[in-house]
Amino acid sequence: MENEEMTVEQAPDTMKSYKGDCLRLGFFLTAIMLVREIAAGLSPLVAGAIEGMSPAVRYALELCYSALCLQIIPSLLAAVMLRYSLKNLCGGFHAPKQTKKAVANFPAVYGLGMTVNLVTMGVIMLINGGGNINDSINSTGLQPPNFVSSLILFVLLTVIAPVFEEFIFRGAVLSLLKPYGSGIAVFVSAFCFGIYHGNFQQFFYAFVLGICLGYIAVATNSIFCTTLLHAMFNSISGIIMIFISTGAVQNNMAGLELSDGESLLNTFYAIFMIIVLLTAIIGFISMIKKLARLKKYRLPKMWGEVGNGKKMAVLLLTVPVIISVLLMIDIMVPQFLANGIAQLVTGTV
Repeated sequence: MENEEMTVEQAPDTMKSYKGDCLRLGFFLTAIMLVREIAAGLSPLVAGAIEGMSPAVRYALELCYSALCLQIIPSLLAAVMLRYSLKNLCGGFHAPKQTKKAVANFPAVYGLGMTVNLVTMGVIMLINGGGNINDSINSTGLQPPNFVSSLILFVLLTVIAPVFEEFIFRGAVLSLLKPYGSGIAVFVSAFCFGIYHGNFQQFFYAFVLGICLGYIAVATNSIFCTTLLHAMFNSISGIIMIFISTGAVQNNMAGLELSDGESLLNTFYAIFMIIVLLTAIIGFISMIKKLARLKKYRLPKMWGEVGNGKKMAVLLLTVPVIISVLLMIDIMVPQFLANGIAQLVTGTV
């Protein structure tokens, strides 16, 4: 069985195989980071091409461009570079026997992730000397201009993103490293999932969720439950975006006088946010109890002759991984490469 420890005689061959897979992962990460940088650099050109269109159409096209560069192309690269079958995008999502039990973890996982997100958001706002809470909530830069645009964003968040992102991270990346230890596979896939989001606030939230989803993927041997949970997480953000994009909520934030219909909508919004908050609090308490029984949730050991510290050192010292880390830093902070591409395509200096 794949979760049995390997013998000493197998260790040298396994290390050689592991180094090869680290190289493959590093090249993949470098490729998707470059795609992200190039996409950001070409965005002014794309924006100029659709400038004369209506706001809803323009926003829909921008989302399509985002999905192409951030989900679809990376998924194709994962299939080719990490040798993970595209069949997992078309019928490969099978519901395991543990589906109900796995999905029941939603409050706990959401509560932990939301707690990390709120703490990170508070620290960032403190460092920046305050700021608009809505800007902190919408750290993706995809603020919808109207209600129709919010619905389009909702589809992207709850359907496109979960399917493709789970295929990449709980599918291709985790499957690549799982033969060398489920623990390191979960950790590395979660870290990749965090840096993939491209900003510091979402990194910590996505990293924590990636750990939880990775464990569920290993426990169920499927990405069906993680895709479902991912869609549930994103649907909450999507519903909040829809509420915020309505004139009623915007008028309320601006302190304007509201009609009866607008007041009713704001009431629904308040009730929804209370439910989300209670879910997060109850879920966080539930997660604390689960963590207190951590031994029951320990991942199976594989390739026990080599410790996780050495495995991580081999991975981090792989040249393509180092390059991808540098690209990650550039994406999250200065964006020198993206700005350089933008200046090149627009002819500015």
